[in-house]
Amino acid sequence: MGRADVFRPARRRADPAARRRLVRRTNDQEELVRLACHDPDLEVRVLAVERLRSPTALRRVAVEGEYLDARIRAVRAIDDPRVRAEIMRERKQPDLMMACFEGIRDQEVLADIARDPRQSLTARRIAINMFADQALLAELIGSLRAPALRRAALERIQDPELRARLAREETQETGADPETRALELARVTDPDDLAEVLGAFRDAPGAVRALGALASEAGGRSARAVEILTRQLRHPRPEIRRLALERLAAAGSLPGKELAALAENDPDPGVRALATSLSGEDRGDGGGVQ
Repeated sequence: MGRADVFRPARRRADPAARRRLVRRTNDQEELVRLACHDPDLEVRVLAVERLRSPTALRRVAVEGEYLDARIRAVRAIDDPRVRAEIMRERKQPDLMMACFEGIRDQEVLADIARDPRQSLTARRIAINMFADQALLAELIGSLRAPALRRAALERIQDPELRARLAREETQETGADPETRALELARVTDPDDLAEVLGAFRDAPGAVRALGALASEAGGRSARAVEILTRQLRHPRPEIRRLALERLAAAGSLPGKELAALAENDPDPGVRALATSLSGEDRGDGGGVQ
């Protein structure tokens, strides 16, 4: 320790050992918050978080701290799930978000996170996936405005009859099916531009159906829609591959090379059977394969 360091307050000394001694003997919550948030020494930060007593002080570290380790430790020391939800809303960071969710099991709090548009979309989806209360989940679906979140909640419904009823209600509330909506939009915007937007939703069956409509004659035979549907033939989910194949066939835009590869090599027997059937039809009439 240099001579000048001796005369500095302990919190400002360059020697981390001096700052650790300060943390161990002080009860000043404001000082502990400052050290937990900003001290460059890991051990000082850890000791400071451990000595914090109030949820308010811990919340400040979780939101304002410079270092992720201190923020996560502060979150894990907070028992109130609603405070954890507030932290997650204010500090949108994946690692911190997962630490917040570790202590949230209250179904009402999860519902509030799922409904809250100020939360990140990822946090809202995780909250939906953590639901165990089926009645509350069914009630939640009606309050979610984002279609992706409603679909995620609907997929979590375990009762097949309830899921089918809610799906019918969802269709009635949202109006036309994806194909009809895509064709309506294609009248007022460029079909290729619309296809580009839909292509971002590669895991959504509704987007695949809408792309099929744009690839059809009624949709303007969008070349971009055909390209994206052809790319979807390599999707990891077999139901998406089957749907893309069906839509390309309906549009008369089956890609011959990809069709043959699916018929011979696709790991899903349903996809292989459909591709084989479509290959046979196209050999019979001589058209439809590019």
